[in-house]
Amino acid sequence: MKGGARVHMLDLIKKYAQPLSIYIGIALVLGIAYIGRIPKSAAFYANTLLGRLALFWLTIIVADTYSWVYALLMALFAVLLIAVSPRTLEGFQDGTDLKIVTQKKRWFSEEVLKENPMGIEDDTVKTSAIQDNSNSSNSTNSSK
Repeated sequence: MKGGARVHMLDLIKKYAQPLSIYIGIALVLGIAYIGRIPKSAAFYANTLLGRLALFWLTIIVADTYSWVYALLMALFAVLLIAVSPRTLEGFQDGTDLKIVTQKKRWFSEEVLKENPMGIEDDTVKTSAIQDNSNSSNSTNSSK
């Protein structure tokens, strides 16, 4: 920029720098408070490599541009966003067999909780007896 346009742009930036930092602080506090309201599809991308790099660089930029308090808020927002992000986009674990629910009869817990599942990962339970693999037991100690 040349001439008077440069002076006007610098004046505009200085004029609105203070309200901008207040807006960023409010946005960070609201983002931390309502972290659970962020859509799962958007939070999923925060857990990818590019999403984590972007959150890291945003934290560095906020720390360099504003104060350490805003950097701490940004870091807290980034950690919480990664913590609440789903590990898979569909909601099911990778490599599992998904069975589509075709029955109209629902379980008691589904009726009480008003759930309407579309798919089931596991419909069987594998149980086994309790194994005692320790070398000492009460019966061997009492016979001596």
